[in-house]
Formats: sequence, C-alpha cells, structure tokens
Amino acid sequence: MNSKNKITKIIYAAAIIAASAFTLTSCHKDSSTTTTLSESDAAQVAVDAVSPSTGGMVSQVSSSASLFTGGTVTGGTVSSVNNHLTTDSYTIPCGTEKDSTISYASLSTGVPSFTYSLSWKYTLACTVPSSLTLSFTGAGTYNGFIQSSSFNSTGGFVLTGLGSTASQFTFNSNYTRTGTTTSKIGNKNTFDHTLTITSSNILYDKTTQEIVSGTATVSIKITSTSGNSWSYGGTLTFLGNKTAKLVLNSGTVYNISWS
Repeated sequence: MNSKNKITKIIYAAAIIAASAFTLTSCHKDSSTTTTLSESDAAQVAVDAVSPSTGGMVSQVSSSASLFTGGTVTGGTVSSVNNHLTTDSYTIPCGTEKDSTISYASLSTGVPSFTYSLSWKYTLACTVPSSLTLSFTGAGTYNGFIQSSSFNSTGGFVLTGLGSTASQFTFNSNYTRTGTTTSKIGNKNTFDHTLTITSSNILYDKTTQEIVSGTATVSIKITSTSGNSWSYGGTLTFLGNKTAKLVLNSGTVYNISWS
C-alpha cells in the first residue's frame, strides 16, 4: 500500500436522500417479526464496500497498484505500508508467488473509520503483456455515517499495464464481503449481508493514483434476524474525479464521492 494513498471522507448526501425515500416507500416487511429491511439497506452496504473511508474497494485497488511501483517486466518493487507509518520494499521475482500480511486502519477513529487485516498472495508474470495476479482474504470492521459493520472478505485482482510506457493500470477484479451490519437510521436494524463486486475494465491512473473509469456488476443479499432474505443487483460505474454511481436494477441511483 502506498503511503501517498490517503484515506479520506466520502460524501453521502445522495445516498442519505435515497435511503430516506426508500424507508418510506419501498420497505419489505418481514412477516415473522417487526424487522423491516429495504433496498436502501442493501445499497448502503455496497456504497460502504466501495468507499475508501470505510476501507472499501477503492482502497483495495490502490493498495494492489502500489505493489508494482516503478517496476518493469523483469521485476518490480513492492511498497507495503502498515498503518501509514512503516514502509518496506523488496523485489518481486518473475513467476514466484509472494505473500504478505498487512494490517492497517484509517487515520481517524471517529466517523467514518475502519480497521482491516489482509493476507495477500501475488505473482508477477513477466511474459508480454506482463501482469500481476493478486488474491486476498481478510477481515475488518468499519463505522460509517449510515451503517457500521464487521465482515470477512475475499477477492482478487489481475493487474495489467505494467510497462513503463503505459499511463494506466487495468484491473480485472472480483471482491466479496460477508458479515453483519447495523443501520444507524430508521429502525436501526441489524442484518447479515453478502456482497459481490465483479469488474474487468477498471482503469487506474499511475500519476494521480486514482480510478478514472470502469464498470462492475454488483450483487447484494441481506438477511434479517428471522432468516428472511432479499436480493438485489445493479451496476457500479466509476466516473473519475473521485466519484462513482451505483444503479440498482430498480433504477434507483446512489451517488458516491470522496475527497
């Protein structure tokens, strides 16, 4: 993880507005209890899983990009940051699987904030075109504006565009979170969730160290304490300038931004 990658706050205004609207108009009633879960509950799980301020996918992409800093097709330099304080560098040999265990946390302990521990395995292929394949498992917690959660995660990235003449990395990615979430608004429900985000065309600018474009399919399942489940799907689109939008299959749009 590059120490230049600063964890910053996400702007939730549009998500909050949408959440309020769905609480009033689109709630699903759990017939066996008084628990009410809505599409907005599921959408916020996805928003928080993307946001860097809650340790989401944006941070994961940046961290994996930082594994290959100033590298070539015959080797690379890894920059690994532990809690933004300690940096270790070493060489990735071609074709040899390496592994790292990284624990890190947001600079703030307020809202939003997160803690995360990841076990990475990665291999540099020095063929033409070259690629860096990374898989991970991890566990974490976050405290967001609308929800808090504890979760486990699995996933992987295939990173191309490693050549020195390429201005952008391209990510083929899969990312899954499972855990328990508690809402801070409405009925303040607690529920289990399973979230999957899959993409093949995320572009990451090497100079600005930001995602500039890309789309992903999103699948979200939320389960109430009584065992009733609701499933949702949609599309996540990265728009550049630290913004993205989540469009669920219902047509509802949740805007995401960070600074």
